[in-house]
Amino acid sequence: MSRRLPPNDAQQLWQEYRSGDMYALAKIMQSHYSDLFHWGMRLHADREFVKDCIQEIFLNLWKMQESIRPVDNVRAYLLVVLKSRMLRELAKKQTAYNSSVSDEYAFSVEFAADVHLIEEEHEIYQTRKLEYGINHLPNRQKELIYLRFYQNLSFEQIADVMHLGRQSVYNLLQKSLNSLRKNWTVNGLGLVFYFLTGA
Repeated sequence: MSRRLPPNDAQQLWQEYRSGDMYALAKIMQSHYSDLFHWGMRLHADREFVKDCIQEIFLNLWKMQESIRPVDNVRAYLLVVLKSRMLRELAKKQTAYNSSVSDEYAFSVEFAADVHLIEEEHEIYQTRKLEYGINHLPNRQKELIYLRFYQNLSFEQIADVMHLGRQSVYNLLQKSLNSLRKNWTVNGLGLVFYFLTGA
């Protein structure tokens, strides 16, 4: 898995891409593919569909090189574009789709890839409990937690991805964490933030 690029390096590559350097676009794709795939799989559990949408994004960027605009955060921008692309493609397969912000699309969070790092049976239990707790939150709350703690996006960036106001993002996060706190001890909450932040 490619290492996540620091935002400043990603910005530099974006500028090079906008200037006509297609190798820079290839590096952007390579460095962001894992984040995009993981994000896409949270929205829809069809691996090939997610891969196709990611491929289409970068093919379109290749074609749009001369007209593409500057962006404040490359990763946040790509997450927004992927989500929009996936929802558009899914809408074509359905009889109707409400394009407004809603809880209608599925979203899941899992920590299976991290469990092998845990040695204590109690911690495995707590991890599964955390996964269960998050996945029983409303979809928008799960999405927000994923963007904030797994993708490390700012409130402003999350607002862009989720099409919400910054204050709405903050309020929704507080509501989500309060829901999780109801079922956790102090030690359990420490584990919550350990996994949410990927420490």
